Amino acid sequence: MRVLLTGFGPFSGFPTNPSQVIVDDFQMEEVVLEKKIFDVNRTAIEQGYLPLLDKFQPDFILNMGLNASSSVLNLETFAINSLKDGGFNDDWGKEAGLKTSIDTIALAGELCSNNIPALRSDHAGNYYCNFIFYHSLYWCKQNKRKGNALFLHIPFTTELASRYCHEMKKDFPSIEKHKIEQAVELIIRNAESPEV
Repeated sequence: MRVLLTGFGPFSGFPTNPSQVIVDDFQMEEVVLEKKIFDVNRTAIEQGYLPLLDKFQPDFILNMGLNASSSVLNLETFAINSLKDGGFNDDWGKEAGLKTSIDTIALAGELCSNNIPALRSDHAGNYYCNFIFYHSLYWCKQNKRKGNALFLHIPFTTELASRYCHEMKKDFPSIEKHKIEQAVELIIRNAESPEV
């Protein structure tokens, strides 16, 4: 199975984005894995993402980004055709919203049964997390991948939360890095042979 794993670079004043850390470090020998980190801006995604999808032709896409206020993994179910800086390029389609074919309730239950806190979420926001997720689902639909894409919002890793807590004198929810990596592997395995 060909798997595309994406994350984002620094965001909202945080010099290290946990999604970049997870993507950079993640390994899984059983799949053909392509990894990409995007700058948090529209041009980088619009100019870089479609060529990457067309070249790599993934069977499954897992996009990841930071939710700094969450203490659990959020499995996003919908992507909407909206962006706070002025909408999408019409070339990507005009549907109001797209839904992953993955059963995010069942998948969240699977993660929780493995001691990884996770919840289904119905809204990926209206910023670049939603933007890249919409693009993923639209590409899947156009290429008959049956919507086989998912967006995973992650908290800070415990290591990053500790650093920012010390530097900013503020508390941040977190999950241990190895738990997030375990979740990514379980998500990919479920996509590979979907019992969920």
